[in-house]
Amino acid sequence: MSLTLPVGLGGRLLVAACLLLVILPPAVQATGSDPEPRARIGLVLSGGGARGAAHVGVLKVLEELKVPIDYIAGTSMGAIVGGLYASGMSVSELESVFTNIDWNAFYSDRLPRAGRSLRRKSDDAGFLVDFDVGIRDGGLSLPRGLVQGQTFEIALRRWLLPVATVRDFDRLPIPFRAVATDVTSGEQVLLRSGDLASAIRASMSAPGALKPVRLDGRLLVDGGLTSNVPVQVAKDMGADLLIVVDVGFPLLDESALDSALAISNQTLTILIKGHTDRQLKMLGARDVLITPELGRLGSTAFERVVEAMQVGEASARREADALRRLAVTRDTYLARASDLAERRLLPPKIDRVRVENQSLLADEVISSRMSDYRGRALDLDELESDIGEIYGFGTFESVSYRLNEDQAGTELLLNAREKSWGPNYLRFGINFEDDFDGTSNYNLAARLTKTEINQRGGELRFEAQIGSRPRVFAELFQPLDFRSRWFVNAAAEYGRDSAILFDDRLQLAQLRSRDSEFALAGGRQFGNWGELRVGLGRVESDASIRIGSPDLTAGESDFNSANLSFNYDTLDDNGIPRFGTLAFAQWTSSRESLGSDEAFDIGQATVLKPITWGQNTLLNWWSVSSVTKGDLSPFAVGGLFTLSGYARNEFQGKHAAVGRLLYYRRLGDPRTPAFDTPVYVGASVEAGNVWQSRDDISFGSARHAGSVFVVLDTIIGPVYLAYGGAEGGRRSAYLFVGQTF
Repeated sequence: MSLTLPVGLGGRLLVAACLLLVILPPAVQATGSDPEPRARIGLVLSGGGARGAAHVGVLKVLEELKVPIDYIAGTSMGAIVGGLYASGMSVSELESVFTNIDWNAFYSDRLPRAGRSLRRKSDDAGFLVDFDVGIRDGGLSLPRGLVQGQTFEIALRRWLLPVATVRDFDRLPIPFRAVATDVTSGEQVLLRSGDLASAIRASMSAPGALKPVRLDGRLLVDGGLTSNVPVQVAKDMGADLLIVVDVGFPLLDESALDSALAISNQTLTILIKGHTDRQLKMLGARDVLITPELGRLGSTAFERVVEAMQVGEASARREADALRRLAVTRDTYLARASDLAERRLLPPKIDRVRVENQSLLADEVISSRMSDYRGRALDLDELESDIGEIYGFGTFESVSYRLNEDQAGTELLLNAREKSWGPNYLRFGINFEDDFDGTSNYNLAARLTKTEINQRGGELRFEAQIGSRPRVFAELFQPLDFRSRWFVNAAAEYGRDSAILFDDRLQLAQLRSRDSEFALAGGRQFGNWGELRVGLGRVESDASIRIGSPDLTAGESDFNSANLSFNYDTLDDNGIPRFGTLAFAQWTSSRESLGSDEAFDIGQATVLKPITWGQNTLLNWWSVSSVTKGDLSPFAVGGLFTLSGYARNEFQGKHAAVGRLLYYRRLGDPRTPAFDTPVYVGASVEAGNVWQSRDDISFGSARHAGSVFVVLDTIIGPVYLAYGGAEGGRRSAYLFVGQTF
């Protein structure tokens, strides 16, 4: 076979065309030009509090449909979800975050009581109102937000650890922007670089609820005030197409505007909606808008985040046809996902540690509570434990950390900032008891605590109380080392009290006493769980008969004593404990050689141990007291949970013992919002008595009693409404507010 080639210009063109068909790749042969590049997709996530959990459901559908995301812009809760996803976190990890965390604890600054220092645990004694008012510059001072964000920021930094050293948000696995508002100027602030956790934290700082964040000299709050749906931000990042998820609140009908709070919320919604509508008008025909139908699901309804995620998923599936047009092939999507995962780094090795101490305390107070992290990979559990101990010191507004990377390696920077409304604080307490039979007692108290009086963390405390037992109290607590292991303590107290003398249910007299007490002690603290204390004390007492026969015993007495005590405290709550243990033992010895009017030895011990399962708690509460030498009869029993049904302090003697079992059951869903008031129902079984002689002590001589009750765990402490009964037909009703043990 022979081939004849054409000649002339036309022939030469034909030959050239044939050669091109052989040389060029098949794709170019077919199209004659480069393939059209994929449109860059921007994801816009709005704010909305708990409603923002719907974003996770939307992301789940985007992953299923293989829709790649090239840019993310988020506001408030949208910044949280968007920032975590931009860091390379998978949807399954996001679902785990939103469903498994305790949102009530998440939006609380209060370190769990078991994690606080012993000094801060002692703040609860008689003062269960869980709020401190600052004294600063000669006036009262309040925090800039109900929540300072300590717990939230520590959790956020854990989630973002794989990108902790990234400072340019364009270098994240997915480029990201967060939107905040300058509360001073009212301007929108676009956060594109710096510390990612701080940027997210600023974007979701709801005014009044969460403390503003200071970044680059600006005081920032929630971005929803200026751009709740940051469409323009995503466009400016370079997005060709947008997927916008708006979980903002709809306007309420007039019928729902039935309170001042509803009107206020509607006004804020109108403001935010105006900005949102202007942003949504920028969307084009190819953009996808997803509006999850969340109804009136509230911004603080975090107990419903699973429901919100499900609604978000369902809303995205309704837009599946439009979303599929943005999808890529399975292989392309998997390769992209693998690349994003690889860009999440392992915990870095720490080369140096630096402390930023923004308080009056010595740097050693902070550094002595930190492990040595140099030369090893960062252990987050260890670091968070150290931060908890430092924060548990109780004088810091926030204790946080950052990782900085430079040519010298990775630096762990720990920042401790003192409370902006301190360092002096007022706290209030209340106690009220009524047996609905003519006997009532009440006390109102205030405490001023002056912290950071020196670099080792010395404190002065002053208390004043009015009511049935007026008193004044002053105390100096001085740590001797930076870790607060060794301490000295001096205290003075003056108070007045009254007591009723009974004889077989009959009230014989009412005594009124005036007591002055002085104490000087020193001791050793063991972590934040125990304390051994030894000291000297003096009591000057003057008792008089207020009502009754003047022949009854009264008069003046002075006692000087040596004291030894041990305290063990890991309780989670001093009002209604559910976990931990409280154990206290004390020995007091007074001798005439010390200047006392009488020699005596007294031993006392108390143990509380709650056992909790589900919403049920069984509280074991046992106490014994004994005068082992001397003729004093200082102990009294009777009253709510101390032989309920009997009158308060009806029985007096040299030896006393009472055992109780209290059962509590919490009503409702324990995942209720943080500002709700927990309600419990319960019952008690009690046994005990007092005795004048040790020979009389026996189980057979114990008195038996019990009660049923309802208790509300309020901001001023537990409020009990109880009905008690005891042997012999004794019955009594109680209204009790405050501490019961």
